[in-house]
Amino acid sequence: MSALGVQNEFAAMTGRKPSTSSSSKRRGSEESIPASLSSTSSTPRSSASSPAIAPTSTYQIPQTHFDANTGPKGVIADAQSYERARKRTFRQTIYDFSNSLAANVTEKLSMPTRRRNGSKSGSESSDDEDEFMRSWREKRMLELQQGKTVQNRRLSPSKRSWGRLVAVDPVGYLDAIEKVTIDTVVVVLINDEESTISGIVEDAVSDLARKHEFTRFVKLNYRDAEMHAAGVPAILAYKNGELFANLVSVVDEIPDGRDLSTRSLEAVLQQ
Repeated sequence: MSALGVQNEFAAMTGRKPSTSSSSKRRGSEESIPASLSSTSSTPRSSASSPAIAPTSTYQIPQTHFDANTGPKGVIADAQSYERARKRTFRQTIYDFSNSLAANVTEKLSMPTRRRNGSKSGSESSDDEDEFMRSWREKRMLELQQGKTVQNRRLSPSKRSWGRLVAVDPVGYLDAIEKVTIDTVVVVLINDEESTISGIVEDAVSDLARKHEFTRFVKLNYRDAEMHAAGVPAILAYKNGELFANLVSVVDEIPDGRDLSTRSLEAVLQQ
């Protein structure tokens, strides 16, 4: 007897209906479930007690639309849109910060002095300003007086006489050039005390210093002048602080056939 026949006979003895197959049961149960419970809504329901979450940035990732943004082109377009939004937000942030900073600086500069210096009263601030102005005026008057004294010394019509050759150091060399009237000629001999030729030239310059008493003559060692020994004796001439004659190895300037003397050296200096 087949399995179906045995099942029917058993059902007749017990009074129960024969059962259907498992697949038939599953189809029947699925057909008996209401449509409203068998499918899930595409939009999830939000709980009434769940708080709303605010966006954390001023720009958002573009929404993906499966009918437009699918494929490589759609992905690239979305990325570019997001990058442009991010840059716009960054620029706006910098712009707002700059405007805020400028407004803050302007406001501080426009505040009264007593508000910026809140630890001092108005009378104390005024006293400090008066003291500063008084000190500044005194200092300025002193500078003007000193400048006038120097100007009067340089423009004085009276001439000072020297009449001799004076040895100086680098500081004295600068003083000799600068601390004279504007029409005074200053002659500087750069010499080497160990050289015989320098000794002869020094004697000739000493004679010229006695003859031209309104011309200032000074001598400076070549080491202090930071010159090479091969270039000495040398003669420099200044007027109004400006160099107008530079005779290096002055012996070479003596014309051929003439001896080194006061007269021949004077002729060279007068050229």
